[in-house]
Amino acid sequence: MSNEELWLYTLCRKNNLIITDIQIQQLTTFKTLLLEWNKKINLISRKSEINVWNDHIALSLTLLFKIQFPPNANILDLGTGGGFPGIPLAIMLPDSSFVLLDATNKKITAVQSMIESLGLSNTKTVWGRAEELKNMPRLFQSFDAVVTRSVSNLSNLLAWGLPFLKTDKKKSNHENKKFFISAPSLITFKGLEVDEELTKAKKAFPHLHFQNVPLVFEGSEEFNNLEKQLVIVTKY
Repeated sequence: MSNEELWLYTLCRKNNLIITDIQIQQLTTFKTLLLEWNKKINLISRKSEINVWNDHIALSLTLLFKIQFPPNANILDLGTGGGFPGIPLAIMLPDSSFVLLDATNKKITAVQSMIESLGLSNTKTVWGRAEELKNMPRLFQSFDAVVTRSVSNLSNLLAWGLPFLKTDKKKSNHENKKFFISAPSLITFKGLEVDEELTKAKKAFPHLHFQNVPLVFEGSEEFNNLEKQLVIVTKY
């Protein structure tokens, strides 16, 4: 096990997330594939290539330090880009099903290739704009959760993402120090300066429940992206 693999293994253990040697190897393979594709098309910034393990792969997994999805969840990654957070989450949650959506065809081509190379049978891709795909029968109101790495402001994310969520009205709750997603929810990474976005989103969507979850955990001081939090928007 390399130093970076050992670091991730230890980080997950500290935060009560079980990660196997096979999953570690899959994440390492994903990193290699991502960097190979990034030479051809812009999936992540060239400056972040040196820290891809920390700033992209591990950061995606920090969502699982705070969130617990229901068994066999159906999850949409809205605006997946280079496969974040969808591919790392799909590796860690093999019993859940993932759809990775992006409006840029060449990105979806790259992500689909990586999924096939990784053998992720629980993961599919869709190319197109969310606002144009939201009424597709196999996508409309089909997902327990929409996850995204903040590809736009919160109001836009909700306008794009809400049509994909199921209509179940169960109330989500805290379980084992995690936010247990039992009601359909949109979950996005945001910086600390999100108050204005929240104010506008709450005014535009008064029927939704909003919760901020700081991304503070065992080992969070080792990340460059310390000014991060999760915003969870629930339909109930």
